[in-house]
Amino acid sequence: MEISRSVITMSTTGLVVLAAGLAACRRKLARGPLGVRAIALGRVFVAAPLATFGGLHLAAAKGISTMVPVYMPWRLFWAYLVGVALIATGLSLISNRMVRWSPLLCGAMLLAFVAMLQIPRTLQNPHDRIAWAVMLRDTGFAAGLLALAGSTRSPGAGWRTLVTAARIEFSITVLFFAIEHFLHPEFAPGVPLARMTPAWIPAPRLWGYAMGAVLLASGALLLANRWACEAAAWLGIAVAFVVVVIYVPMLGPVHGTAEAVDSINYVADTLLFAGTALIVGEALGRTQAAGTHPQISN
Repeated sequence: MEISRSVITMSTTGLVVLAAGLAACRRKLARGPLGVRAIALGRVFVAAPLATFGGLHLAAAKGISTMVPVYMPWRLFWAYLVGVALIATGLSLISNRMVRWSPLLCGAMLLAFVAMLQIPRTLQNPHDRIAWAVMLRDTGFAAGLLALAGSTRSPGAGWRTLVTAARIEFSITVLFFAIEHFLHPEFAPGVPLARMTPAWIPAPRLWGYAMGAVLLASGALLLANRWACEAAAWLGIAVAFVVVVIYVPMLGPVHGTAEAVDSINYVADTLLFAGTALIVGEALGRTQAAGTHPQISN
């Protein structure tokens, strides 16, 4: 019953925020080059997965609380608090309210998770590629949120440095993912975790190599800060595309609630990666526009 409630709650919160976010940005999606319209979806693609994960925290708080470090008191309280914080951040992003603070605080929270959970786990298993991927994934998610927060503040206050640091970190994550895709093309494209590309997908290894090429080109351009805004936009488009054609159809044949939770997590995780790329593009575009007013090309 606990897990069944988790499936319903995380699906409902994610879909409601996704629908509300799409409705809120519908005017931005009606015109302009493809890159500009894609970047308008960035906050929505971040908000919906955050709400999904927040719903899971609220519905399965007892299970989530076991992940809280043992040295911290009130472990159940922290599980609930994180769930509320994730949903609140998602609502902030789609409503364009408190955007100076919500991504900053959420990004800092994700970095705290990396420091307390992911780094120790990776150091204990230095040869585990999944541990490295999860650590860099969560750091990349935090970088995108911090870049967005920094881009909404006065450039003269030093916040542009935060955007630059976030761009560099996110590019490192993207380049690591690119290498993983070339080394393990049989795994589902996007975030290189443990799920294999399903056999019903034509040329499954080709998808891995193609995504690796996109990641490599985008990561290199982001690191070099050359056409970085465009690179982030097209990376977000590519990852969102595989969410639609690979990850969402994978929800169909699931059996049992545990498998459903896992599949929903993969969809949300990969969509969050796409959204992170897009909000990095938004942050870079806003920062650059302060001086040169560039436009994202189609």
